[in-house]
Amino acid sequence: MTLNDLMNVPYLDCGPDENGADCWGWLRLVRHHHHGLPLLKSFGTVDPDDKVGMTNAYHQLLDNYVETKPMDGAIACHLIGDTLVHVGVVVNEGGLKVAQTGRKAGRPWLSRLSDFERMSLITRYYIEHEYVSGLPQQARSQ
Repeated sequence: MTLNDLMNVPYLDCGPDENGADCWGWLRLVRHHHHGLPLLKSFGTVDPDDKVGMTNAYHQLLDNYVETKPMDGAIACHLIGDTLVHVGVVVNEGGLKVAQTGRKAGRPWLSRLSDFERMSLITRYYIEHEYVSGLPQQARSQ
């Protein structure tokens, strides 16, 4: 699937796949199909309105990640204090942008980094420890 194909995946609460995805489910698809990275763990049973559940899932993953500047493939996180409220993924499409989906729009969209960051008081970007210097060549060529 290309990024253009993924842009047609409808938003679906708790959705984990191409038939419908929430913000985490869609991030997983983009990183896997567009960036060529291993498919991340699904938290499809966590309701997007359950911010405590989302935050707990987020903390389960953090040991494998390092905070980074925005870079292709990085997970973009909106937080209120220590509570995770939304995620997207950084893509390099005519410059770095955040690919995201949400209930209100009902479908994915791309945002400039500055627009994504303005949507929340705290924005953090994370990448796996092994990709801190950039994605492997085979992943970038997807």
